[in-house]
Amino acid sequence: MSRAASLAALAVFSGLSFNLVLCGLGMGALADRGKDGRFPFFQTGVLFVSVIVLWSSLQAVFPLLGFFEYIVLFPASAVLCHGLQSFFLAFQKKTVPPLVFDSLTGYDGLAGSSLLLARMLASGFAEALAITAGFTLGVLAVMFLVREIRRRSLLEALPSFLRGSPLLLISMGLLSLIFTSAAAVLFRALGG
Repeated sequence: MSRAASLAALAVFSGLSFNLVLCGLGMGALADRGKDGRFPFFQTGVLFVSVIVLWSSLQAVFPLLGFFEYIVLFPASAVLCHGLQSFFLAFQKKTVPPLVFDSLTGYDGLAGSSLLLARMLASGFAEALAITAGFTLGVLAVMFLVREIRRRSLLEALPSFLRGSPLLLISMGLLSLIFTSAAAVLFRALGG
């Protein structure tokens, strides 16, 4: 496997692991909000674009901020996510895409988290692109998994104490172990 392919796979598996661990329980509520079956591809696209734009534009400013860089990440990502979403929705006349996340919070902190990961792990634009793409794909994968776990839990015979959040917590924990192990194997393959 080439280094670029290993890096891309590591980014996807790391993004999946991060999203499963940190966002799994919160996505349960999101799965209930988007019951029409459509995924927020529009919002995940805005998430991806906003993180790449912020990473590229603030790359020269980050070293000057020192510790305050971590304080600036989340408000800057929330402002840009809200601005981009409002800009693109102004041109939508016919259909409004499914809006699951709140843009004023930087998509419930996902944009700031992705920017923080890209800032900490990426040394160049290609790596930031791969990490952000992995994170964005992880958001979509977690939403799909949570929605499917909720749907299957209603169809299968389960004890009442496992329905809802307990089953979701157990499932997200097991899945995050799988994806974290895959990310660790890929990290070792890259020589890290």
